[in-house]
Amino acid sequence: MSARPSPSDDDEDDTGSFKFRVVLLGEEGVGKTSLLRRFTENSFDPEYKQTIGTTFASKSVSVRCKDGYTRTVNLVIWDMGGQDTYKELRRRFMRGAAGAVIVYDVTRPETFMAMNNWFEAFRSTCPGADVIICANKIDLEDQRMVPIEPGLMLRDWFQAEYYETSAKTGHLVADVFARLAEIMLEKKLSKYAEPRM
Repeated sequence: MSARPSPSDDDEDDTGSFKFRVVLLGEEGVGKTSLLRRFTENSFDPEYKQTIGTTFASKSVSVRCKDGYTRTVNLVIWDMGGQDTYKELRRRFMRGAAGAVIVYDVTRPETFMAMNNWFEAFRSTCPGADVIICANKIDLEDQRMVPIEPGLMLRDWFQAEYYETSAKTGHLVADVFARLAEIMLEKKLSKYAEPRM
């Protein structure tokens, strides 16, 4: 694992591609690590392994921009342990993130109930950053306890996009990260386009 990136890491590099830091947030066991592995390695491990502190992985995606050009976005995604003991560590690693994917488990209502805490913690550290809500484990249909409607309420409340995913099957996992890359890049490009005073 390398040293913690600084906020200036979210920028354009020499090749003309862009790099953004993203954090994965949510209660313990909601599938953050599984989502990350599915996106970066296209693999799934059914055995739960607790994330100790933080880990990260990166992957590049191509984004077709409103101006018609396709640009490369390198996402550096930090997977944050959901336990309370890592609260201060998470705050440190959140600093300077351009976006977050906040995850809950549709089979465990308590993880949904905690979403506001995660959102507020992220917003207080990164007020201008973008957020996507992820309702994970939708493959467990017979165990589902949080229907789609509360997720849509969160979407409206947080003013964030909402996806229903399955790290196990891969359903919409790549879409979540591709869409976040698109949102962050368009915001960055619109700042470049602003007239300088």
